[in-house]
Amino acid sequence: MRSRLFVFASALAFSTTSASCPRSDEAPAVMVTPSPKVPAPEAPMSTAPASAEPANAEPASAPLVDPVVDPATLVTLPPELVDDGSDDLPEPDKAPEKPKARAPDGPALASIAKETWVYAEPLWKARRIGYLRAGAIASRERAPAAKNAACPGGWYRIEPKGYVCAGAAATLNVTHPVVELSSRRPSRDGLPYAYVMSRLPPPPLYVRLPSAADLVRVEPDISGHLRRAAQMALDPSYVPPPPPDPIPAALLEGLRAPSLSDVRHAASAVNFGHALARSGFALLSTFEHEGRRYGLTTELAVLPIDRTRVIKPSAFAGKKLDDEVTLPVAFIRSRHAARYQATPGGGITRGDALGFREAVPLTGSEKRIGGALYLEAKDGSLIEADKTVRIDRQSAAPAWAAGGRKWIDVSILKQSLVAYEGRKPVYVTLVSTGADGLGDPKKTHSTIQGAFLIHTKHLSVTMDDDKIGDEFDFRDVPFVQYFTEGFAFHAAYWHDDFGTPRSHGCVNLSPTDAAWLFNWTTPEVPEAWHGALSLRKGTLVYTHP
Repeated sequence: MRSRLFVFASALAFSTTSASCPRSDEAPAVMVTPSPKVPAPEAPMSTAPASAEPANAEPASAPLVDPVVDPATLVTLPPELVDDGSDDLPEPDKAPEKPKARAPDGPALASIAKETWVYAEPLWKARRIGYLRAGAIASRERAPAAKNAACPGGWYRIEPKGYVCAGAAATLNVTHPVVELSSRRPSRDGLPYAYVMSRLPPPPLYVRLPSAADLVRVEPDISGHLRRAAQMALDPSYVPPPPPDPIPAALLEGLRAPSLSDVRHAASAVNFGHALARSGFALLSTFEHEGRRYGLTTELAVLPIDRTRVIKPSAFAGKKLDDEVTLPVAFIRSRHAARYQATPGGGITRGDALGFREAVPLTGSEKRIGGALYLEAKDGSLIEADKTVRIDRQSAAPAWAAGGRKWIDVSILKQSLVAYEGRKPVYVTLVSTGADGLGDPKKTHSTIQGAFLIHTKHLSVTMDDDKIGDEFDFRDVPFVQYFTEGFAFHAAYWHDDFGTPRSHGCVNLSPTDAAWLFNWTTPEVPEAWHGALSLRKGTLVYTHP
């Protein structure tokens, strides 16, 4: 899905407040993407928070043009797809040590903003190379590399590279209330956080733990609602929230949580409105308050869990490949498939049932029995071909499949993804691409075709849309990897239809697959960071029919 399109320019100025591309289907017939389609701006814009940088700190520069390449015409790689070393950082005065775990009493810097930018040099006009998110703690040099009027708190070199200004977005005080509230870090295996989706009516967003009087004022239906919620919890399909945590000290005694959202509220406010009907949230923690369970979102809003639906992640995952298990692989696309065995008389007998979307390694051989085509599995059994999608190795290696270079092959017609290292496939899975198939991506909900480089990666990022009739707000969409314009790989926590087209153009993956891909691709996102950017060092992506 494509939302408020951020700009990827050579200056690498962008905002993670809103990105682009999932489609929500909380209601079965509704498909959503995070933002209205907008043309790519002709010039880059900087969306850095005013409190974090001086105005006009970053010079304007021409946007990076994304290459669209037909591999059949390639003899040598075009310069757009060649690693030209442009991401190499300036040589430090001394060779940096290899990253290591920070001792509890070692020098550290903590993020206290939604985005704390990391720069290639200790200058506001330097190239951005990534960012930290609130609560992240990074090891730093003991003394600042620079200190001036633009950054009176000092620029500190952090591990493993880059510089951060200590000020509005970062602090040397690792016991800051924002750091305490955001101490739970995102996982890089499966979903980064626990997730919930709004029920109707949607939940209020409190700035502090509400009193009984607050509940009556903000949630007039509270009595009836709590009775209905207690009944819903008895339903066999009910997914309980995670075990409760202690109430954070920063919320005790009626204290207000510092806001990380773009919304500013009055000092006397108890809440700042309600969530949208179609909205999703990642939770840092859940806790009991006066007999009711609440969750703390990544933007430090407090919401009642009983007005949400707790997400149960998809159990689907692709298959790792190696020398023993490689392509071709068949994914079962029927809920009534089974293995068969050929009999001496030319017939077949039915064997064990196969699971929906189960991955079955194949020999590559086929047999036609009784007019039906069967694929031969590695274990010698036979599988009905019309109940599978078969994924084969690329018959002719493209120009970029040289050496061990990583690249990703996405087939729109097969709804498949294969990760390669050179000519060797290392992972295969099913995905959900644009709902309109092979249509024009500028006019329809279709995935763009061509060869591109991953340029920006987020552990999670907000995708939303305020188009009337199509409003939604998905916070912390996981493992987002942009490769051109508003098109990206990302996990989808709002559906489990992988193998079926349904996005507004992005490539949706299951949480397990998205996490694997995110950790495998470049640019790498260092351990304490939330996002990273690259000009020419990202993994190559090839999307085609």
